[in-house]
Amino acid sequence: RRKHAPPPITQDRISALPNSILLNILSSLPTKDAIKTGVLSKRWSYVWTSVPSLSFSDDYEDTDHFATAVDNTLLLHKAPKLTKFYLRFNYKPDLKPRLDLWVRLATNAMVEQLSLRLTYAHVFNFETYLLPQHLYTNEFVSELDFSFCNIKPIGVVHLSSLKRLCIGYTALCGDDIRKVVMGSPRLEYLELNNCCRLNRLDIVSESLKKLVINNHFMLTVAGKIDDPVFELEIVAPKIESLEILGTFCMKKCRIKDVSSLVKAKLDFSMAVLKVEEESACNEYQEAVRELLESLHHVKELFVGKWCIMVLSLMSVKHVPSPLLKCKYVTVKTSMKKWDLPGIASLLQSLPYVETLVIDISHHNLGFKILERHYLSYYNYDDVSHWKSKEIYFKFLLLCLKTVKIFGFGENLVNIKEVFILVVQFLLKNANVMEKMIITKPRVMRNQRCMLHAFLQVAQKLLSLPRSSPHAVIMFPYQ
Repeated sequence: RRKHAPPPITQDRISALPNSILLNILSSLPTKDAIKTGVLSKRWSYVWTSVPSLSFSDDYEDTDHFATAVDNTLLLHKAPKLTKFYLRFNYKPDLKPRLDLWVRLATNAMVEQLSLRLTYAHVFNFETYLLPQHLYTNEFVSELDFSFCNIKPIGVVHLSSLKRLCIGYTALCGDDIRKVVMGSPRLEYLELNNCCRLNRLDIVSESLKKLVINNHFMLTVAGKIDDPVFELEIVAPKIESLEILGTFCMKKCRIKDVSSLVKAKLDFSMAVLKVEEESACNEYQEAVRELLESLHHVKELFVGKWCIMVLSLMSVKHVPSPLLKCKYVTVKTSMKKWDLPGIASLLQSLPYVETLVIDISHHNLGFKILERHYLSYYNYDDVSHWKSKEIYFKFLLLCLKTVKIFGFGENLVNIKEVFILVVQFLLKNANVMEKMIITKPRVMRNQRCMLHAFLQVAQKLLSLPRSSPHAVIMFPYQ
């Protein structure tokens, strides 16, 4: 044993690695932790000073200690070029000179990714940080990410390398964002998160491919929600992907021109304040109808739970869903009975769909107004409505080949009847279906009981009639 035993390790193999690898390791750590590695050995003492990525988060006792730590770190740091510079802290107006200096040091180091995630300890009375003008004429930065920053370009904007721009929690002016986009000839991705008071987004850019609008309501300086009577209008004829996410506190979101759009995601909800419930629901219906009409030409569409609920309300009021040309559609639903008319209405408007994805999610937060309004109109059984002949159209599902179902099983008892109805309808009406894939649930509670319930559902599904002789059901507990 002594003869064949490996020799004792007398050398620190990690410390023996070349500097390029050590710097790559330290770049993945917050800067505060990277600095702590200096106590490991003499070899590590000053390695962190050359790390090309700096990341600072306000986890100190107070903001002044944080600012001092950033100052000291930048004083010792000697990397000639930065790939990333990240700041997240509670901003105070008296820190503006120091933040201006930090941003200047980062841009002088030809930073590629610059992120200023500012927050405010007193959200009811704050003064946002005004971005320095030199940032708008930068030839090196490729990614910019701002939160609670005031964007006001005065002169010419020239961001020749910028590809990704994310702006959050900003009272944004349409002219300012248009000026930034026009001055960024390589911009591919634009995300606006909680950019209130923006009522028209007019984007004429040959390079921009994806637009994400995430949430659209924010507290004012007085601590009140902005008056949502205005409408958001989107004009972006060159973009290929559009996502509308989160909560929108406004009267309407209207899409005027997205003629090049290929992929769209509508996973949002609207909250119209200072309006009666009846009027609010009418606004919701009009907004969803107009959005779907504007997106009739896209090839891939994602429809969220709130939109499905609005479609249910439209269905019981005999307002049809606009005809869509989508080939790949994802439906997010809670699989409750009040979702059935909405799902049916959407399916009726999809004569060309080839792949249908059903994502089952069991959280319906903020839909109480819709549910009450829906129940006040709908005085007959949802299941009977689903089984009725009015949802069977001759052209329905003639191209559907693949169905994928995610999330089934997490709330099996409550959705079992509705789930089987939907699957039965799809199998009965999809003449060219090839496969239906039902995935394993995301959460497994009480596996023995769930397995028994799954087996019961699997037997039921396998016994259902199928109009396509080639249809195969792939079930995880079959």
